Amino acid sequence: MIPAAARGTTTVSARAVARIAQQAATETPNAVGTVRGTASVRGQRAEVSVRLGLPWPAELGRRAGEVQRHVASRTGELTGLSVRVARLRVVRLQRPAGGTVVFEKATAPAARGRRVPRRWWSARPTPVVVAALLGAAAAGLLTADMASVRLFGNAPAAWRTGLVDRLATTSPAAGSVTVAASAMAVAGLWLLLLACTPGLRRRHVVAGFSARRSIALDRSAVASAVRDRVLDTDGVDSVRVRVGRRRVRVRADLAFGDRAAAREQAGAAARDALADCRLNRPLRVGLRLRTTSTWDPAPPGPEPASAGVTVGEAELKESP
Repeated sequence: MIPAAARGTTTVSARAVARIAQQAATETPNAVGTVRGTASVRGQRAEVSVRLGLPWPAELGRRAGEVQRHVASRTGELTGLSVRVARLRVVRLQRPAGGTVVFEKATAPAARGRRVPRRWWSARPTPVVVAALLGAAAAGLLTADMASVRLFGNAPAAWRTGLVDRLATTSPAAGSVTVAASAMAVAGLWLLLLACTPGLRRRHVVAGFSARRSIALDRSAVASAVRDRVLDTDGVDSVRVRVGRRRVRVRADLAFGDRAAAREQAGAAARDALADCRLNRPLRVGLRLRTTSTWDPAPPGPEPASAGVTVGEAELKESP
């Protein structure tokens, strides 16, 4: 019997890995339309990228994460390679029955001719509901007590008489009155601030459209676009992106290659991704590039061919 060390090795080609990743993406219910996959193999490590469409309306960030995790785990399981993360590029949004849609918000007909808003506004339902419930509860308690006194001749509630007596005997300069007045003033100022500021801060308006059709991108979509573009930088191992109101913070880890060149290339890639998003309010890019513990300043050279079975290339070599 031939020892295991003398039987050769099995090599999975990049083309086969790409097809496996493409098939893994189609196994998820989140992928719609035609799926395309690419891959690169370096030793026992593979990097896969998938282009596909996602269903809409849906939570795009959650659905994209599910596809990425499934493609990475399924590809690694079938190929035996280490696939850390799958690069996902969403090329279109489709309804389940077909048809491309956009992030769109219809405005009133009176808005025709106006300029495109810099940010979407929210109706602030939660603060309005809380304030209305508090006011309705206080008014309801007072009305019920007064009706009980007037209609049924009952004595006033202790909480109402106690409150009236305390207000009549307490000086306006007392600490409790000052605290209560301050709390009401703060609550009133907070409601005014909410009424005067836009609420949908996680959505960035896209430029180039009329005021009647306002289109916006969620922060998670912008972060995914920037992350995928920066991951294409040579030597970059992992990328974390955080999108704020006016700035995008990118944290990248460099596994190999020149640090200065990688920093310049990653910064240009992040800026190009933001330019492709065509946001109405341009965002600044803050890039932090750090090297990993196994960082090699020199890029890896071509790997020597090894004896074995090459999947997808119909090539078979046997050890003597």
